[in-house]
Amino acid sequence: MVTTNKLLIAAALCWVGVSQAAQAPLEQARQLLEQQDYQQVQQLLQPLQRSLGKQAEFWYLQGRAAHGLQDTAAAEKHLKKAAELQSDQADYQFWYGQSSCNQAQNVTMLRARGFAIRCRDAFAAAAALEPENLTYQRALAQFHIQAPSIAGGDKKEALSIAQRVRQWDALQGDLLELEVHVANQDQAAFEALVGGSELLQARPEPFVLRGMYQQRQGSHEQAISEFEQATQLSIDPDDKTAVAQVLTAWYQLGRSALVGKTQLEKGIAALQHYRTQLDTAQFTALPDMDWADLRLAQLYLLQDETELALALLEPLKASSQEQRILDEISKLSL
Repeated sequence: MVTTNKLLIAAALCWVGVSQAAQAPLEQARQLLEQQDYQQVQQLLQPLQRSLGKQAEFWYLQGRAAHGLQDTAAAEKHLKKAAELQSDQADYQFWYGQSSCNQAQNVTMLRARGFAIRCRDAFAAAAALEPENLTYQRALAQFHIQAPSIAGGDKKEALSIAQRVRQWDALQGDLLELEVHVANQDQAAFEALVGGSELLQARPEPFVLRGMYQQRQGSHEQAISEFEQATQLSIDPDDKTAVAQVLTAWYQLGRSALVGKTQLEKGIAALQHYRTQLDTAQFTALPDMDWADLRLAQLYLLQDETELALALLEPLKASSQEQRILDEISKLSL
């Protein structure tokens, strides 16, 4: 009996040792992911599929790494596996949704609908698992706002999400509803909501959204006025959403000056300020420094300040990995 107990204890200890050994590379991969060292994550995990392939986190980490490397097909494949292995993990569902939406933009129209539907369903699963997680609720609402109905979008559902969010976060519910009104081009509803909300009146979002609308209409003087008002608001520097909106206003002010060929000095000052304030690691969704440099250089050219423009364009042409930027540079008369 004593011998049997010893064997059982030894087996248990052995299993614990194996389990801990298996977790070690996953922990290392988590740290590498936080450091945005995506290639190292892949190099670490890919040889371990036989031993770790039944663990959802193994696929999740690989999917996040592929996402960071902009390999949308691999990201979708890996994150789908993670979500299937552990369907009750909201973060896995959310990132699977992200990867499916990204993949929908990179395939033929015939295949895009399938990826879009999977994106919607994964976002819905994440939102259902954590009903008061704003990131997940916003992702689902944004899908319904932006996707056409044939791909599963539903602006009425987006409005319902905004109303649910308002029950536990009045400001975020209002902001989501604003975006629905913009998508519906319902200016009257937009202004009525802003006019009735002291929370919104103190935020940069209404000004930015109005400015973007005026941009699309080609009314760049009015757009600049809206963006300028957004930059003049006093905001909490710890409110990253508000900070991102103000940064957006600075960038778009410069862009409107460029496209409208108006208020060039104001546009130059705006982009100079944007470049000094942009933290690309923190605000990954904003136009990066390459785009800011390009727009600023284009404004300099409109001012016949060729030397200042070339000081930005020459290193940009040598280092940028963005083909659209390189295409725009090639069209400039230098």
